[in-house]
Amino acid sequence: MTTVLHQTNSCLGQNTAITKVSALHIGAQSAMHHPFTRHQQLIGFVCWLLLSICWLSASYSHADEPVVIGVDADILPDYFSFVNNRNLLSIQHYGGQSARRDVVELVLLQQAVSIGGFKHPLELRAGRSYLRILRDIAEGSFISSGGLAWKDDIAPLSKELLMSRPIVHSGEFVVGVYTSPHNQKALAANDLPALSKLRVVTSSQWTADIHILNQLGFSQIIYSPNWVNMIRMIDAGRADITLAPFQKTQGMVTEVNGIKLVPITGIKIAFAGSRHWPVSRKHPQGQAFYDALERGLNYMEAHGIIQQAYYECGFFHPDVANWTVLNPSYVAQ
Repeated sequence: MTTVLHQTNSCLGQNTAITKVSALHIGAQSAMHHPFTRHQQLIGFVCWLLLSICWLSASYSHADEPVVIGVDADILPDYFSFVNNRNLLSIQHYGGQSARRDVVELVLLQQAVSIGGFKHPLELRAGRSYLRILRDIAEGSFISSGGLAWKDDIAPLSKELLMSRPIVHSGEFVVGVYTSPHNQKALAANDLPALSKLRVVTSSQWTADIHILNQLGFSQIIYSPNWVNMIRMIDAGRADITLAPFQKTQGMVTEVNGIKLVPITGIKIAFAGSRHWPVSRKHPQGQAFYDALERGLNYMEAHGIIQQAYYECGFFHPDVANWTVLNPSYVAQ
């Protein structure tokens, strides 16, 4: 599926236009019986034709409104770098340049709805934040989110949101503790007592991260508005660590705008709770999108595509299998 800015015409728009044209045609035929001159009749017919074209264009224009997916702004550059103008359905390997969990999830979402038969073109639009995107989906401005959301964040909006099957199950979301390669104090903190004394930066919108950090006893939690700013804070020495998915890169390095972070060797953290795609109940195409998504996910799960994608992008990383989980009760059994 190619991401474009407009949709094809909807049946509703076409039917409305046909109704208007039919009414005008009846009116035009009735006018022919009045004693107007042939010249007047010709002018009237031309006016009717022009009005018909205008009304048809208006109906089709309304039908062409894009179906919009909300995406965190920092994901889009890596997404376009990874896709590199390829047809999304042709992508069968999910590693390589710019591949990371967020990017791969955006690709998987579009592949799933296409496989499931959703015919409307999609537009990707940058959202302001994780929770703002959820609210925009609930209000019907976005049809879904490019990235998954935690079940606990979707549940309060259950009247406005449909929720896909779990894509990441409870305990499967395992992350590293990332720091600057120059922060020797952080790199040496390979147990919880030493780690919890460090300054950790996260987002006030990431409720699952905050819950984990509080539960593990971190006392110096710093909030930042976005991922790029978090990286800069660690690089500048204003924070020591952050939680981030493992990467399928040399040394599992994550890099943003030329700034590199590395995982503290030997430790990882597991999250409780499942992750899902939220879909708008209020969006006119919401139910059709959801149904197509579930059909596509049936196919992708049956063929192991989702698991494959998470392994190839590094989110499920075999090299950390024997690392110590700081909260082992959360690990998926």
